[in-house]
Amino acid sequence: MLWKGFRAMHILYLHPNAWTGEYAVLNELTRQGHRLSVLEEKRKLGAARLLLTYFRSKDDGIETLWYDPGRGIEKLLTWPLDRCVKKGFDGRNLVHRMWMIRAAVNHFRPQAVISSEGFSYGIPAAFLKRIGLLRPPLLTSFIGGDILDCPEAEVGKRRDGSTGWLIRAALATPELLRPVSPLVGESLRAEGADPARMHVIPSHLVLDSQTVISLHARRDGLRDVIRRQYAIPAGAPVLVTLGGNQKGKGIQFLLEAWPRILQAMPGARWLLCGPRDPWYRREIEPRIAEFPSIISTGTLSGDAVFEHLAAADLHVNPSLCESLNMVTVEAAAVGTPSITSDGAGIAHWVRQYNAGCVVPRGDVSELADAIIAALQSSETRLRWSESCVDLAKEFSVERVARMLVECFVSLPHLPAKK
Repeated sequence: MLWKGFRAMHILYLHPNAWTGEYAVLNELTRQGHRLSVLEEKRKLGAARLLLTYFRSKDDGIETLWYDPGRGIEKLLTWPLDRCVKKGFDGRNLVHRMWMIRAAVNHFRPQAVISSEGFSYGIPAAFLKRIGLLRPPLLTSFIGGDILDCPEAEVGKRRDGSTGWLIRAALATPELLRPVSPLVGESLRAEGADPARMHVIPSHLVLDSQTVISLHARRDGLRDVIRRQYAIPAGAPVLVTLGGNQKGKGIQFLLEAWPRILQAMPGARWLLCGPRDPWYRREIEPRIAEFPSIISTGTLSGDAVFEHLAAADLHVNPSLCESLNMVTVEAAAVGTPSITSDGAGIAHWVRQYNAGCVVPRGDVSELADAIIAALQSSETRLRWSESCVDLAKEFSVERVARMLVECFVSLPHLPAKK
């Protein structure tokens, strides 16, 4: 169903599998009345190309052109050219990918094209536009690792060799550039992107608005479930971290601050959620053994993510360098405020909505001070929690889908519907 003032569009999505949550916005755009098509790759496909009438579910109505990046006559024809830029393009085949994007555009005849990320598909799409072989307007999303350059956090793309040139060249031609946070927008500007073509549109909550409202209403019950599961006393202060547990997530700083937090709040618990990344096993796991108050839960999925976030008084995100941090948004959806670092793009919204506190990245003392002050003040946490509702609304899938289409409708020469 279309909202007032907007017409149906036919949008081609490039590589939505760049982010596991992108399927939700595809379905939402379809629900809002737009036609969606997809170009996606899959090794061991069994054929060079495969055209299906659906993407993931047979009733989603998203016509999809699948291709195997290692097969087909196009791969052989483009191989000599691809050798020249393969190193700077993370070992990928730039010209072959340009060929497949062109094939998808020729087949689907979309009015607009969206690249789900700015590197592996954003670069070849931009080069096609540069040479006049991609006529529909192009929106390129930048989701973080495709544009950030944070070697201290082991995050992003180094600008070695031809990589920097490819990135800068790819920023010149898309009509629309979509950083998922102001922090990512700063990186784009540093590479020479035109601010007039930038539209900050965040990633979205995978859950729909009604489910978010339901989760928020059930927060107290969810808290009780998890606290019983880990034998946490009802009144104990609880922190939660939830992520990939790589170096860039910054949990090493919270670990350094933990003894001081325990000294101020002796009964505190830390729910350390997420996978056992190799860095985590090497640098973190041996050190947490001395703290019975740190509860390592392992990987979580589905409802368990929101249950653990709801069980905590505070979500902590001490990230060194991160484009957004959707876990902070998921925590807000269940009413749990966050202490986040200024190294994460979500800091912009935490400040704007007063839904927590922002501290300098890597500053253990400031992190400890902020956590202790928040745990000692139920009034502050309640005020932050009430603000979390409005923060979460900014990231609803319905709102993000509308913003994407609004970008194209604002262009002066949007192709007419065929």
